[in-house]
Formats: sequence, structure tokens, C-alpha cells
Amino acid sequence: MTQDNNSETINEKATNKSFKTKRLATAAIFIGVGFVLSILNPFAYFTIFGVKINPFAHFINALMGVLIGTPFAIVTALGIAILRYSFGLGTIHAFHGGVSGAVVVGISAAVLWKKAPKRVDLAALTEPIGTVFIGGTIAYIIAPIGGLTVIHGLLIYWGLFAISSVPGCILGYLFLRLLRKAGISREDYYNN
Repeated sequence: MTQDNNSETINEKATNKSFKTKRLATAAIFIGVGFVLSILNPFAYFTIFGVKINPFAHFINALMGVLIGTPFAIVTALGIAILRYSFGLGTIHAFHGGVSGAVVVGISAAVLWKKAPKRVDLAALTEPIGTVFIGGTIAYIIAPIGGLTVIHGLLIYWGLFAISSVPGCILGYLFLRLLRKAGISREDYYNN
């Protein structure tokens, strides 16, 4: 009996390690994909109030938050933001805009996974909650727009972040549906 329990424990640890490795590898691949998509993004080459519009970053957030979960989605968003900022394809706002969206999608996916697993892909559509309202508010706090009231400044940032986030999360949701039809889903990354 004891040997069987030890064998089960070892197999369980190996399986969990395998799933973590798979999530980490997926995060690394999508950091590269996100960066390449940033280069191809026609909006990446001009700035509006310190913001560069990049729906592809939010597309990746939607995918990663649902597929690989919050911690790895955060790593992916940070990796993309660091590369975009380093190569002048993103601004400082890429950090709080991307990470806040990844956090909200990841948390939403975890909740849906427990409550309604068949609807977990819908978590992708929560990305603007994090990006627009949390990321946009942080953007206003660190770089207020001069000559405007607080509410006007917030509305401008929220609008700019929404222009990037809403199309990105919709694309992410549609792509998750395509992946599911191809047999790839959150179940491939978790041992639940």
C-alpha cells in the first residue's frame, strides 16, 4: 500500500511539473509571437497621449489568461511589454495596460473554470475590464493630461485603451473558439 501511494505521489508530481513546463513554454512562445505581432501592427508607429494602440497584445492576453492561467499570463504580458518598450514599439503604458488585462482574464478564467468549465473561453472578453479601467486609470495617475479635468483625462485614457483592448479580446475569444474546435483548450494545460 505504501509503495502504491508513493508511486501515485511521484506520478502526480511529474504530471504537475509537466503541465507547468508546458505553460512556461507556451508563455515563452507567445512572448515572441506578441512581439512579432507588435512589429506588424500598423498602429505601433505613432503615439496618442503617450499610448500606442496594439490590439495584438490584448489578443495574447485573452489567449494566455484562459489557456495558461494568471501567473503565466502575467509573465507573458510583462515579457511582451519589456520587448515592446525596449524596441520603441510600446510606451510605459504597455506594462500596466497589459498586466492588468492579463490578471483580470486569468482570474475570470479560474472562476469560470470552477463554476462553468464549458464557458471558460468567455473569460477572454473580460480583458477590457482590466486594461481599460485599471490600466487606463493607472495611466492617468502616472501621466495626467494637462489642462483637462480628472474625468476628461480618464475618459481619454479609457477610450484609447479600449480602442486597443476591445478588438484584441474579441479576436482572442474567436481564436480560442477555433483552438477548441482543433482540440486545444485549457484542459491541455491543467490536471483538473
